[in-house]
Amino acid sequence: MNKRTHLYKAIRLAVGCSLVAGSAFAQDLPNPAGEAVEEITVTGSHIKGLDTGSAVQVVQINRDDIEASGATSAIEILQELTQTGGGSGTFSTATGGPLSSNTPVGAAGVSLRGLGSSATLVLVNGRRVSVSSFAKGQESFVDVNSIPLSAIERVEVLPSGAAATYGADAVAGVVNFVLRDDFEGSEVSITHGNSTASTDEGKYNLNWIWGRTGERSHSMVVVDLFKRNALYDRDRDISANSVRPSQQGVYPSFNDLFWMAYDQTEGPAAGGCPEDQFKFGDFGDYCEFNTNAVAATQDDYQSGSVVATFNYDLSDNLEWFNNVMFQTSEAKGTSSPANFSRAPFDPESPLWPGALQADIVEEGSFEGAQDFSDFYGFPVYAWGKFPDARAVEVESQSVRFLTGLRGELNNWDWEVAANIGRNENEQRGISGLYNTEAFYNASLGNLCTDGTVVSRWDVDLVRPGASYGTGETCEDLGKTTAWYNPFGGQGDQVDAIADFVRTDAARSGESNLYAIDGNFSGDLFDLPAGTVKVAVGAEFRRETVKDTPSGEAVSTTMNPEPILGFSSTSADAERDQWAVYMEQSIPLTATTEMQLAMRYDYYDSFGGDFNPKVAMRQSLLGDKVVLRGNWSTSFRAPSLAQVGAGTLLSSYTVDCTMTPGACGGANNEDGEFLFSEEVSNDNLKPEEATTWGAGVLLKPFADTELSIDYWNIEHENLIGVEEDDFILRALAGEFAVVGEGELATGTPGLEVANGYVVDAHFQLTNLGLQETSGVDMAFTQYLDTDSLGSFRFTLDTTYLAEFDRYPSDALGEVSEAGEYRYPRWLANARVRWMNEQWSASLGARYTHSYADDPTFRILEAAGLPEGAEVEVDAWTVLDASVGRDFENGSWLSLRVNNLTDKEPPLVLGTGANVDHVNHSSMGRFVTLSYGHAF
Repeated sequence: MNKRTHLYKAIRLAVGCSLVAGSAFAQDLPNPAGEAVEEITVTGSHIKGLDTGSAVQVVQINRDDIEASGATSAIEILQELTQTGGGSGTFSTATGGPLSSNTPVGAAGVSLRGLGSSATLVLVNGRRVSVSSFAKGQESFVDVNSIPLSAIERVEVLPSGAAATYGADAVAGVVNFVLRDDFEGSEVSITHGNSTASTDEGKYNLNWIWGRTGERSHSMVVVDLFKRNALYDRDRDISANSVRPSQQGVYPSFNDLFWMAYDQTEGPAAGGCPEDQFKFGDFGDYCEFNTNAVAATQDDYQSGSVVATFNYDLSDNLEWFNNVMFQTSEAKGTSSPANFSRAPFDPESPLWPGALQADIVEEGSFEGAQDFSDFYGFPVYAWGKFPDARAVEVESQSVRFLTGLRGELNNWDWEVAANIGRNENEQRGISGLYNTEAFYNASLGNLCTDGTVVSRWDVDLVRPGASYGTGETCEDLGKTTAWYNPFGGQGDQVDAIADFVRTDAARSGESNLYAIDGNFSGDLFDLPAGTVKVAVGAEFRRETVKDTPSGEAVSTTMNPEPILGFSSTSADAERDQWAVYMEQSIPLTATTEMQLAMRYDYYDSFGGDFNPKVAMRQSLLGDKVVLRGNWSTSFRAPSLAQVGAGTLLSSYTVDCTMTPGACGGANNEDGEFLFSEEVSNDNLKPEEATTWGAGVLLKPFADTELSIDYWNIEHENLIGVEEDDFILRALAGEFAVVGEGELATGTPGLEVANGYVVDAHFQLTNLGLQETSGVDMAFTQYLDTDSLGSFRFTLDTTYLAEFDRYPSDALGEVSEAGEYRYPRWLANARVRWMNEQWSASLGARYTHSYADDPTFRILEAAGLPEGAEVEVDAWTVLDASVGRDFENGSWLSLRVNNLTDKEPPLVLGTGANVDHVNHSSMGRFVTLSYGHAF
């Protein structure tokens, strides 16, 4: 075979409605040469064959289009599909970070139809891979970053339920990465890309592929090295400045909460807070802080991968096949510095500036304070922000080994394989993580420079607060006190602060997959209209996940936030699962086909469930018109991260418009910002779903295709956390509601003070109903000319008709379609040209407008009236590429994403001013690739 071929037929997005997990095949591509086409099995079936009528919706991206896209990772390819957009289900390293609201650093997950990454089954060569040992919150997912792009032959996406074929958990559909396995020769390619901005967001990719065919064998090795530099919010005009800067800064505000009515902060006159940042608010002085000056949009990431295959023909009808994948990566996630709120400081610290002491005495004089010594014996509280960004570094390793046999016996194809997968993650903090208890001890004079802790003050970590204890000092023991210095921007600290207060909060994770499966398929019997085909199979797998946080990061009742502004997660679970399945393709007439599939899955911890799928396809006018429809069910047991979940430290800002009872009855103001918890639930039930759809595929001419398909997924017992619903249910008496500081860690409920919810322990639970539906439309036109070459035009769109949630009677129905982060329309259009050794393309990506979600304070900061309805603008981005093959085996391509350097729309509902799920602030990005085949 050729070392590198240009297929003008390249990618065909064979978009239609999911029909059946029976006979699912990508559509036939133009084959003017009349070449023999190999019989293959693609996503959606275990039955071999070639279906020219697109019995199931399969979006297929082949190798030629992967190279032309300029993408450097698998998630970049998937993010361009309209079926993966909207919501926050699909994520990449652009959303990774150390906070609970961030996704795991260095990881990426794909979600179909916005149903979440745990509802999308990710396969490699049709088989499962181990999930990431670090979950997304408490949702397990497969890290697609662990699959090197250079090793992928094609990506097959089945954007609809496929539980009856691949597993009960394929609720939203399947993404199958088919690896290259027939490459012949050797090829080296180098890719470099960077934005045209003045900052450096460079990407570097080097890969080598080698393949050799022996007399009875074929071997292949792919080596892929990748590196990407960071992009920060400050690097782009739209995200450089927070719309509403934080009112807690590196120059803290102080208040004794007794004599003082207003906070006092080191002012500009005394060399404190800069003049342009010094403000006065509801609580007094504060020094604002622009968090966007620190936070990363996309952090550093680098990886190295090796993929190897070896196939050996033991006989004419028996093949031994093997595949090994290994990847190691390092990534860094950076966020804004952590806040400290109500942190107690000793007024007898020798570090207090004289000017600030005078301001505090003057403020307290209205209630009787005459000298700063009057504050001795009682803490002075501080609200501020640490000077260094919170940043963590994650090292990850993934390995997969597959070995199996396949063959043919009496015209029946059979296959059996064993599959082992493993993922390991190690995370450590590299800056900005402060041990709460040690910090309070240092702020109160309890910490000595050698690490000894005295009991000068008794610290209350729950409220927080402090009361005067024995009064014993480090000096009384012949030691030196290691005071934390909150003054002068906090840059001048003794060495003991780095040694005993700052921490790396090391965390480790490990997940394993052990699986064996087998199937056989062939012709069952003949009917007048044709042959009934069948596939029967079984599989067994064992999965384990263990996520172990640092001991000092584990929340307890007496220390609910052990590291300030930093979340910890934990999970420990294992289970066995087995399944049997059968598929049939039944020709009822010469133009009518019925397809059936059924599967039974059994989980040792949740029991079993049977899921069928049925579909009909009717061809008219010689396949120029195809009518189709489908119905199926799904069953997803809670993921390992959910059944084995510990307590997750998180954060949430109360939405008063949704839960006025949490805001003293007011629905027109911002609620409290909470450092909350997400607690486990031993009574979780499996999710269930029903999928149906109908569509039409039109082929009026040989080179023209149009498909219009409707899909509907009704989801029940969704597993997750719905904060507003939980608050309403708790206030109605379903969960505990207690006073501030009275709710034990790991116990679901609310803490309320003065009519406001000030802390919440949200419980992972089964929510009510969710229904999503929409229409996929695709148009493809091929045009061949004698002198100008070949052209292909594609247009793919997804319209989100509804995304309605009904968590419980307390919250009622919540409609997401057209609302924040759920645009109704997503579309991609592209024209591609090929002529001999040249190729070029011009494409457009369109994201429709949707409602913004600013808080009342953000509206005020943006100069908008209270209650104003804000809409995020529609966004269209142009991409272009040009490439050339050379006769010596070399090739060169140039790709420009965001050709016009179009700035993303302003989104007030995000801290970065940009919705990184639906838009990108990268700007114009130029990628140059060169390869040479030997």
